[in-house]
Amino acid sequence: MKKNYLKLMAVLFAATMSTGMISCGDDDDNETQGIPDTPITPVDPTKDDAMSSAKQKEYLETVALEFMDKIPSSDYRDIVDLCMYLSDTYGDSYDWSDVSDWAEDAFKAAREALGTQNTESKTEKRGSYTYNYNYIYTEYQALLIASNFTGRFTASNGKWTRENDNDLLFVFTDKHNQQCVLKIETGGSIKKVHALELNDRKDADYESNGYTYTRNYYYDRTKCTIGVPERIVVTLTQGNSQVVKTTVQIDLGSISGEEFDISKNSLTLSVLTELSNGYRFDASKVAYTANSNASVSFTMSKNGTSLIAMGASADVNGLPSVNVSAFSGKDFDEDDYDLDNTNGKNVLVKLDILGKVQIQGKLADVRKFANYMEEADYNYRDEKNYKSYIGQANALADINLFYDGKNVKQAAIKLEPFACEKWDGTTYWEAEPVICFYDGTSYSTFEAFFNEKDFKNTIDAFKTLANKYAELQEQAN
Repeated sequence: MKKNYLKLMAVLFAATMSTGMISCGDDDDNETQGIPDTPITPVDPTKDDAMSSAKQKEYLETVALEFMDKIPSSDYRDIVDLCMYLSDTYGDSYDWSDVSDWAEDAFKAAREALGTQNTESKTEKRGSYTYNYNYIYTEYQALLIASNFTGRFTASNGKWTRENDNDLLFVFTDKHNQQCVLKIETGGSIKKVHALELNDRKDADYESNGYTYTRNYYYDRTKCTIGVPERIVVTLTQGNSQVVKTTVQIDLGSISGEEFDISKNSLTLSVLTELSNGYRFDASKVAYTANSNASVSFTMSKNGTSLIAMGASADVNGLPSVNVSAFSGKDFDEDDYDLDNTNGKNVLVKLDILGKVQIQGKLADVRKFANYMEEADYNYRDEKNYKSYIGQANALADINLFYDGKNVKQAAIKLEPFACEKWDGTTYWEAEPVICFYDGTSYSTFEAFFNEKDFKNTIDAFKTLANKYAELQEQAN
């Protein structure tokens, strides 16, 4: 059970880290700002400052409606229309054989035979019968660098044709016969990283001898090393206009050799996507320092105004020595690695919506929190012990709700134990997140607070917005 809880917490933490860390801009400046390096220091509201639960419901709905109003489906009509046309015109019905042949030839050219074979075998006994299974691997290595995968592909007369080029480009026309170009460029120095192994099954044969049956499976096993550039830029232009531009910046730090060891190496990454409709999606400061810390920040903005800002950071320690390439290995098993001391501490998560609603969560110790929750589960019939473990878990977490960029906390989120009754009359305990207020009311469960009646306008607006986005595809078709 402990391992299962640790896995769950690890997944939640990883999801949080990948979501990103963001902040809002100053009230006087609508330009997107970076998240502060230090967390918000919460202060309790005075009697006059404390908002009632009813007032908070009203304000949260106002912000939700404003947010949805800022992202109408009409903003994406032209982009969706282009994408649907490209999919319908240049999809499966188009002849991609030149592209697939080129990719296969480029991969083969990058591959070098090591001149060795390795065999893995297993045997099964079924009564008087013996079954032997042999897996025979011919070993290769490949260095995959962007400069080996270049060319200019032009769509014409139902097929793609290739010409030489220094970059990788796909040239085609939209429904208005404007030229469109999808271009992939790389730049900066290249660092080689052994990233994965590819197993390609080639053949199989079968033989029998009395009560013994043998089946041989033949594979090509290629150890792939990726040439990671400092910069990758992907652009899509339509006529004289840029529709999409994605810029990726990568810094692998002081990696030595070709193996990236998660217990020793560092990574800094940023990904910026800019759309012609004024939206920007910026995942910046994605940073990992082995057994030290990890952080990420993300902003979604429109015409320079921050819509959503999120962020996360944590101190990471106890990660075992394992290379990234090992994860793709056929025999990879996490049980082979010592995770007993792996942990995340001082976890900080922030969320900001339109500079008007802020949520900040802190978790002092991921492993301890997971252990307390596990012990609570073990004691789900023991009221005293169950409440004790939930209380200890709550003591490690500090999740607060703020408004308008102020550090006055208007609500806190905690776990609350509730007694439940089974069909046979047995009482057991469960914990639910609740919202605790500072106006004298105790708390409200999420279900009771975010009820369909009080948030009817928000729910109706969301359904309408979702339907309009769904209609974009139908209209494009």
